[in-house]
Amino acid sequence: MVVWAPPPPPPSGAASGGAASGGAAWGEAEAARWVRIPPDARAALPRPLIARLLLNRLGRRLRRLGWRVERRYDETIPLLRVHFPGVFSLGDSIMVAAGEDGWWYRSSTGELLAPCARLDAAVPLIASSLERWVSGASWETGGA
Repeated sequence: MVVWAPPPPPPSGAASGGAASGGAAWGEAEAARWVRIPPDARAALPRPLIARLLLNRLGRRLRRLGWRVERRYDETIPLLRVHFPGVFSLGDSIMVAAGEDGWWYRSSTGELLAPCARLDAAVPLIASSLERWVSGASWETGGA
């Protein structure tokens, strides 16, 4: 575990030489620096307006194909709730997150589905993931 500790006081008689001479350790301004991000860190999120625009595009496309879509933009993270047609109780929440090469649609399971720039690739992936849920639910209930 890493714990922050205040910087040590300047040595007695040392001149305050600024950040270039180590002044950052004595409470002065420090320039930006690279920080390693752990692999299990949450993906970066876009600004809410960008996320809403990208989710609206996806929602329009899914509605044209008969999927039931509801926007949940009043939450902290804008989500698009997608329901299987005819089975309102089963669905998935899609959000926008940073991927390797830009913004991606991300499932509530944490799976990156497809880049937002490739809407034609995201729609079939969302449909197939929801169809798996519905087929699993109907198998467990005996098709009822």
